[in-house]
Amino acid sequence: MGRTIIKMEDLSIADLKAAYDFNAMERKDLRKLLKASGAEDYNSNAGYQELIVIQENLYNALENRVSSIEIIW
Repeated sequence: MGRTIIKMEDLSIADLKAAYDFNAMERKDLRKLLKASGAEDYNSNAGYQELIVIQENLYNALENRVSSIEIIW
C-alpha cells in the first residue's frame, strides 16, 4: 500500500498548524537524539536540515494563507 501525498495548498489552516507543530516536535526529538549520541552540531545533520526546510515551507504556507484572510468590518 502506497503513501498518500497531500499538497500543502490542499490543507486547511488548522491542518497546516498541526503539521507545523508536529514538525517542531520531530525537530526537538531529533535534536535530543543527536545530542545523546554525541553529535556536537545537529544543524549539520541531513535529517535535521530536512525538517528545517519543511518548517520553513509550512510557516510560509501558513503566513500566506492567514494574510489572505479578508476581514470585513
